[in-house]
Amino acid sequence: MPTSKKKPKVVKAEGVPTSRKPNSVEAVKVAMRMLNEMALARRAMRITELADLMGETKPRIHRHLATLKEMGMVEQEHATERYRLGWRLFQLGEAAGAQFDLRYRAEPYLVKLRDELRQTAVLAIPINDQPMVIATSDNIYARICISVKPGNRPLPHCSAFGRLMLAYSSEEAQQTLLSQALTAETEHSLVDRQAVLERLPRIRERMYDYAAGEMMVGINTVVAPIFRDDDVLAGALGIVGSVQEIPDPPLPAQIALLQRYAHELSTQLKSDAYQRVRATDPGLVRPVQL
Repeated sequence: MPTSKKKPKVVKAEGVPTSRKPNSVEAVKVAMRMLNEMALARRAMRITELADLMGETKPRIHRHLATLKEMGMVEQEHATERYRLGWRLFQLGEAAGAQFDLRYRAEPYLVKLRDELRQTAVLAIPINDQPMVIATSDNIYARICISVKPGNRPLPHCSAFGRLMLAYSSEEAQQTLLSQALTAETEHSLVDRQAVLERLPRIRERMYDYAAGEMMVGINTVVAPIFRDDDVLAGALGIVGSVQEIPDPPLPAQIALLQRYAHELSTQLKSDAYQRVRATDPGLVRPVQL
């Protein structure tokens, strides 16, 4: 099919705006400079030393350190009263490294999904058991391109990405997220808590979910899980398009290709989750003729 030369109209879907005006940009800058100085020093530092390096007053540095300590970003040595980088920063660094690795590995699969299914391809990761889009490959073949902006956070209860993340989260996380008010984006949005909970085991069993018209009327999303280290959910691979192109329910070929590529990514991340499920359900990850 030839690519339209006319620039496609872009429609945003399956997400919510994330930009917010910060309360104190200057405070964030000071905190980041402080963490950077501590990282460069590679040792614990006193308040006076940090204040001199940064050209700030000791009381201001102390206030920032107290906040960062409360958040687990820095720790204080009892014997010397010096401050060093905290365990929470190490955890964040590990998570960021894993996410960048997944995005790098997934980029060629996003392009292949876009080209083979001629739909917008999307990669999302779980942040506190909720999805965040980190990469997309927009449909270049349609006159109207349905796009998802990186950084968007699809809702946990009425989006395919959200429910898939819920399905692989702890029971405590599920109850916490579903105890909040479940707002409806459209008349098709799933907002019944019990109905959402009952759907989660089915998502784990079939290893995909879809949300036709739940976040935006006329738009459907299909997603498949990506695993790492056996059964740990690393993210989800999905496609977004009109219900004319991605019907309700989705085409078997669309689901199978998503699962095939999610399976390949999972294997690269040292997970055999798809192989184990395939042993009991040969219909998963089957070859696809498009």
